[in-house]
Amino acid sequence: MKKRKVSNQTTVEGVTLTEVAQVWGKSRDTVRNQMVSVNPIGKRGLEHVYSLPAVKAVMEKIQPRSEKDSDREELEKRKLELQCERLQIDIDERLGKLMPIDDVRHHFATHTSTVRMHLLKMGGELAPVLQGLAVAKAEKKINASGERVLAKLREMAFE
Repeated sequence: MKKRKVSNQTTVEGVTLTEVAQVWGKSRDTVRNQMVSVNPIGKRGLEHVYSLPAVKAVMEKIQPRSEKDSDREELEKRKLELQCERLQIDIDERLGKLMPIDDVRHHFATHTSTVRMHLLKMGGELAPVLQGLAVAKAEKKINASGERVLAKLREMAFE
């Protein structure tokens, strides 16, 4: 999802009335009427942006309550929590705090193939060096080579 910028080029963390209306399944007018007591924290395009905790507090008040049906009330509460979580995920995605799963898979596959390449190369580099050495010296050489490979992988992980 694209990051949205306000005129001074800073990202505003919050939700618009349109987003709230879509998530809660209410009309935009209903949401706007309920949000009159809440001050916006900024603007995104032409729409005002509101903080998620303030929106959650207002929307909890207009959620239907049923004293006779406690199961339904629990389901409504859970639905509200999930809707708030969804809005928070949308915010985090806009701010670049989340990475798409395809990118994660790509990075994991790249890292795995790099590890495999280094481990396969290690055997070829060590074979001539270890020939004729005592077990203790061979073990030291193997451990040193393994440490060099791990150091290379650590360097690559933070690039």
